[in-house]
Amino acid sequence: MIEKITDALRLENIENWIISEHNVHSAEIFMIKKAEDMRRSKDVSSVSVTVFNDFEADGKKMRGSAGIIVYPGTEAAELRAKLRTAYISASYVKNPYYELPSCTKQALAYSGDTRDLFVIAEEMLSALYEPDNTGESFINSAEIFASRTGVRTLTSAGTDVSYETLNVKGEFVVQCRQPQDVETYVPFDYSSADTRSLSELSARSLATVRDRALAANAPSGGEYDVILTDAHVETLLSAYLDKANAAMVFPGYSPYKPGLNIHSANVKGEKLSINVFSREPFSEDGIPMPERELLKDGCVCGIYGPTRFCRYLGLEPTGSYGCMNVKNGTAAFEALKNRKCIMPVVFSDFQCDALRGTFGGEIRLAYCFDGNGGVSLLTGGSINGSLTDKQDAFVFSKERYESATYSGPKAVLIPGVSVAGA
Repeated sequence: MIEKITDALRLENIENWIISEHNVHSAEIFMIKKAEDMRRSKDVSSVSVTVFNDFEADGKKMRGSAGIIVYPGTEAAELRAKLRTAYISASYVKNPYYELPSCTKQALAYSGDTRDLFVIAEEMLSALYEPDNTGESFINSAEIFASRTGVRTLTSAGTDVSYETLNVKGEFVVQCRQPQDVETYVPFDYSSADTRSLSELSARSLATVRDRALAANAPSGGEYDVILTDAHVETLLSAYLDKANAAMVFPGYSPYKPGLNIHSANVKGEKLSINVFSREPFSEDGIPMPERELLKDGCVCGIYGPTRFCRYLGLEPTGSYGCMNVKNGTAAFEALKNRKCIMPVVFSDFQCDALRGTFGGEIRLAYCFDGNGGVSLLTGGSINGSLTDKQDAFVFSKERYESATYSGPKAVLIPGVSVAGA
């Protein structure tokens, strides 16, 4: 297929291009309660092709781009027609000219889990169902997908890189019927067969859906010290990754630049230290993507992002990073709860807007601590806060939380957050 595409590009006189081939092998298991409902395997191959068209508009040099997907079995005439259409479409994309990445040649040998994908999926299912033994709450249904993806990227500049990755992801629904019938949807995503993390997630989810069934009252409105945990910490901190993306910096949506201190002179909590990493060793255009520093003690270490925007900023292209390794963490998790505070653990949809610097969500379950050892269960209401206003006071737990896209503190304490309630 690759040779067929390069021949078609040559015949269409398209000089600048990127080809990315993906071969995905997956094992999928679907469960209803503890009984297997269905299993299937898939082998899916596809190739994406991006073509670049250089032209002038209003006396300025432009470089437009457009992409197509090519599936096995595509005839040569159809392929040439699709490439020709994409090349013409690219002439309407008036992006100022920028240089494409230079040549990289590297094939990485797969060093991950080589077991059969169904063996991996079954092992993760065993971990998922291990805590499901109380009878009070239970796993209503589950889906698990173990996939191994081989990627090869070639460019007109001579780049030829290849690698293979493993992914285990899925979702499950936990349910508790008494004293009220409640269900909670829980997704998961790992880059390995992380049975420990999945079993812990299952246990937490079974406990929280039981507590959600017991919760009846909304919190009183006012300001609270708020503790966010697990995936909600990742969502909160992902705003910093977005702010340091060249695609946000170049148009002026983000003020970030290397050396900028994001904290004020009056830091009462922990200064942020965050590294970024990628699930893939190369970007979509073949750039090596090692782990890099994003923030160190609150100072911006670098701006990272797609080639076009990096070039516009006068930076060497790095690729777009989507994962974080957060270095913070000074307090024990239990110590964070030894105060009057509220800890929402289930939201209808918790979000953090990097552009506006706000975070919030509607509470489905929260634990309210009275500072004297008492805990009450709450449901309803919402939290709303400003990342910029609160980031000088963040205190993170020593305990860690891991997913495919995050490694960092399990919890963060945020003082004085507005809570809307009863």
